[in-house]
Amino acid sequence: MKSKVKSGIVILASVLLGAIGSWLLFGRTTGDDAAAAREQKFAKSVRLGNVKKITEISVNRKGGEKSVRIVESESERPNLMQSVDEDDGLTDVQRSVLMEIQDALDADDLRALRRVLSRFVAGVGEGGLGGYANVPRALRLAAVQALGWFGKDAVADLVDFMADPDEEISTSAFDQFELALADVSLSDRERADIVKTMSKALTDEDRIDTMLVCLNEMRNSVRAETVIAILSEGSAKAKEVLVEQIGAYIEDGVSTVEGVEKWLAENPDDADDELFYGGDQDAE
Repeated sequence: MKSKVKSGIVILASVLLGAIGSWLLFGRTTGDDAAAAREQKFAKSVRLGNVKKITEISVNRKGGEKSVRIVESESERPNLMQSVDEDDGLTDVQRSVLMEIQDALDADDLRALRRVLSRFVAGVGEGGLGGYANVPRALRLAAVQALGWFGKDAVADLVDFMADPDEEISTSAFDQFELALADVSLSDRERADIVKTMSKALTDEDRIDTMLVCLNEMRNSVRAETVIAILSEGSAKAKEVLVEQIGAYIEDGVSTVEGVEKWLAENPDDADDELFYGGDQDAE
C-alpha cells in the first residue's frame, strides 16, 4: 500500500551537532505497516583531525507512538602499531603492511588504504601476502579498524571481513557497516547500491534483517529495484528473509519480480522524493 503520510523525524541538529549544521532526518513506512515499523537508525560522522565525532539517532515506532534517542560520541584515529605486540608473530613483510595501513590512515587516504589491502590477496611474488587465509589475525583486525575510520566511504570494503571466521573481526566489520549504512548523507540510491552488494554476501539472519530495514529509507522506485535485485541475485538466506518480511516493505504475498513491478506501478514515487531521499547535499 502506498505511503499516505510521511511519518518522519525532523531534527534541527544545528543545536545538537554544532558545526555539522542543520540536519533533516526522515523515515517513511508503508501504509498499514507504519505503526508496526521497527527501530530505524540514523547516524552522522565527521572527521576533524585525529578525532571522529559521531551522532547516532535511534527512532522507535510502536502502537502509533514514537520515541527518539540521540547518542553523541567521539573516537580517536586508531593507532594500529600499538595494538600489535611480539605475541602476534608478524614477519617483517607483514609488519611493513601494517605500517602502510597506518600511513594511509594517518594521511586520511582511503585510496592508499585500498592499495595496501589489495596485498592481502596478491601473490607473494607480487609483494602480497598470498591470499586472505594467509593474512594474520592482527592485520585483518587492523584493516577493519582502519576502514571503520572512513565510515560510509569504505562500507563496501568491509564485505570480505564480515565473512571472516574470527567472530570478533566479523562482528566489528558488521558494526562498522551498520553505522555507515545509517549515515544520513547517503542518498537512497547510494544506500540501495550498498544493500544490493551486501545481499549477495550476507547469510546471517540478524544481519540481513538489519540490512533490510534500510528499505524504509528509499523512495518506492529505488526500494522496488533493490528488492528485485535481492530476489534475483541475493544469497539464498537473504531471499528467504526478504520474502518472510515482504509485507513490511512492499506488500504481503509478494514474492516475485513481477509482483514487485506490479506494486510499483500502483505506487509510483511522490513528486518530492528527490528532495526527500536524495541525501545530504551539503554533507562533508
